[in-house]
Amino acid sequence: MSTRVIADVDEVLTTTRAVRRRLDLERPVPREVVEECLELALQAPMGSNLEHWRFVAVDDPEVKLRIAELYREIWVETVEAPLAGGEAATVTRLSPTTRADEATAARQQRVLDSVKHLVDRLEQVPVLVVVCSVKPLPDEIVGGRASGYYGSIFPAVWSFQLALRSRGLGSVLATALAHRAEQVAKVLELPEDCRVVTLVPVAYTQGLEFGRGSRGPVSDVLAWNGWGERA
Repeated sequence: MSTRVIADVDEVLTTTRAVRRRLDLERPVPREVVEECLELALQAPMGSNLEHWRFVAVDDPEVKLRIAELYREIWVETVEAPLAGGEAATVTRLSPTTRADEATAARQQRVLDSVKHLVDRLEQVPVLVVVCSVKPLPDEIVGGRASGYYGSIFPAVWSFQLALRSRGLGSVLATALAHRAEQVAKVLELPEDCRVVTLVPVAYTQGLEFGRGSRGPVSDVLAWNGWGERA
């Protein structure tokens, strides 16, 4: 077992951040560390008690480059070009200019800059973990089957990220990879029923100190026994 550098569960839960700029692109990540963290992640709850999750960890430079090139295409298609062209939905969702005040606008700009930093360097990340599912696709984007589909994979992904953090590694949930799911499947030679859900870049972090995220109080989002009784 690798040495845990953060043992306190509350610290792990409150300081596991989306890490992009502070990923150490020079330090190798041993395969056994990735496998150990995934072994822990597989203890996560799953729908129907069926292990529909599949993971492909990529450390081959050529394969990483092919995935990175697809990811850069996605960035241009879904972020860069729509923002430059003033596409309303993307501007509302992503542009700092739509934020309510200077502080939140500055924070959003930092997020965009951070994402672009990773987009430009994705193939340099030591390990790219492509997360897949062999669970049948839901008929609709919302509802019981959709909740079960994603609820059977993302708890394991989050557990994986928490295990990485406790061992001094960082990660980020790069869900945009699903925009090129079919092409990624071809690159990885996935079985026909194995569908790409998300990407988790993995690296040791530059330093271990990460603070809590900026979040509103629980009272803003919690109600008791119905929406009328606010916390």
